[in-house]
Amino acid sequence: MDWKTIIGLWWYDYVHFPLWHRFGSKESKREIKEALKKRRKEGGCSAWRTYLAEHPEVAKYDWEKEFVKDIKG
Repeated sequence: MDWKTIIGLWWYDYVHFPLWHRFGSKESKREIKEALKKRRKEGGCSAWRTYLAEHPEVAKYDWEKEFVKDIKG
């Protein structure tokens, strides 16, 4: 890794995320959780679909079960 990447990772790990985690409002955290939940219910992202393809037992919602059934087809 180059020095810019190392500094960027250090900044995120030790400054940005801890500050947001500590001082972020409960409303903003709730909004983020709701947005992620909504996205997952509506079809998820490609990474989640790949994970479902490899681990069909974690399918929770109807669309996930249909996706797994179509893969096994």
